[in-house]
Formats: sequence, C-alpha cells, structure tokens
Amino acid sequence: MTRSTLTKRIEFSASHRYFKPEWDEERNRRVFGPCSQEHGHNYLLEVTLGGQVDPVTGMIINLYDLKHIVTDVLEEFDHKHLNFDMPYFERLVPTPENLALVLWRKFRERPETRDIASIRLCEGENLWAELYPDPASPDKADPAEALLTRRYALTVKRKADASHVETWPLSLDVTVRGQIDPVTGRVTDIMALDKRVKERILDHLQETNVSEHPEFAGRPVTLSTLAQVLWSRLTDVVDARLERLRLTDHHDLTLDYSG
Repeated sequence: MTRSTLTKRIEFSASHRYFKPEWDEERNRRVFGPCSQEHGHNYLLEVTLGGQVDPVTGMIINLYDLKHIVTDVLEEFDHKHLNFDMPYFERLVPTPENLALVLWRKFRERPETRDIASIRLCEGENLWAELYPDPASPDKADPAEALLTRRYALTVKRKADASHVETWPLSLDVTVRGQIDPVTGRVTDIMALDKRVKERILDHLQETNVSEHPEFAGRPVTLSTLAQVLWSRLTDVVDARLERLRLTDHHDLTLDYSG
C-alpha cells in the first residue's frame, strides 16, 4: 500500500506561567522573564499522522474519527490553567516544548494515532515547538529532541536597479534543535536567543540598505544570499543547534536555509 501523511489543525485556549514553585519569584523572573507572570494563549495544534492509504476508502484514517480524537484529547486542556488544573505540570514547566510532549504521549496512547509523524504546537504567532519521531529509534515513545522556532520582523532595503532602492519587509523564522531541559522545559533560552538576534541582526540590518554592506559586495541581495549572511551571524546559538532559517517576503515567497 501507498504511505502518506494527514494533518489536522485545531485551536484551543489555555493559561499558564513559566514557574518553578521551589524557586523564589526573583529567580523565576530571572530565568523565565515576562513568561513567569500569569498569561494565556490561543494555541494552534497541528497533528500529523503517517500510515498506509486504505485502497477502499482512500484514507489513512477516517477524517471524522481523527477530528473526534484530536478534539477529545484537547478537551482536557481547553480553557484550563496548565499549572493549577493539569497534573502533568505538577513537576513540568508548561512551555510549548513540554506541552507538545504531553500531547505527543496522549496521542501515542491511542491505537488510532500511535503512528504519529509530527506535532507542531504554536504558542501564538511568533513561537512554536515541533516534535518528530527519533529516526534512530522510530518506535521509541518519546522524541529524542525538539525543535523550537521564533519569528522576527525584519525590514531591510536593497538596490533594485542602478537608480532605485526598494524597501523589503521580511519575516525571519529562526529554528533551533536540542533536548528539552528537564529543569526549565526549554530547548533554548528564548531571552538569550532574542538578545542574540537583536544584537547580531536587527541592530545591524534593520532599515538599512544591505546592498551597501561588505557581506554583499559583488553579489545581489536575494533571499538566498541574505539567508547565508544571517546564518553566519547566528551559528553559535546558546545551548542549542541552529537547525533552519526561513525567510518570507511580502510576496509570500519563502526560502528555507540550513548552512
């Protein structure tokens, strides 16, 4: 039979704080920043299943059944306070990485969704976590690592021709890979990543004519060449590995780059 994947997207809402009760308020603020305060999110969950396409139905799983399963799993979390209402987070900080891992386990418990190919959990529009099976041990219950992506707004200028400089608004998605820290529940320190991107990219390139930067001497400014420059500025991401950069321009043209 032919193998394929099927993805279901669904939204739910929950509140939380990044907080460890054994730490005092000052230490929680220092480690987790503003996320240590009470706040809520409209989460977007994408669950992708892999499997054989049934030759009779033409489906991996009945779409109605999949919707029912995903809705049933999320009903436990929807409109809840993750720290106070959910036993899963008595010891875990409810970061997107840890919440995605809890949901991964919930789907793996069900025979219909045991062959899970990925989970993508968006905590708002600018931060999301992704989980995939460990390629070395695909039958292992938990993924060995997680991916975390942070989105930034970047607007630069570039020479369109000999007499015209155009403004070029972009979104920059920075994806890092690593193990979920058992203490903080994070793949990387988001505040440190924000600081690194600000200091090495935004402070230097935002609203500037990048065609005049030495890094672009003798070559055109394209999504590809810009991604190469950005990658070189971010290779030493704190306590994680830089996995991918994604640039999207105002024409919805997208480039993925891994150096």
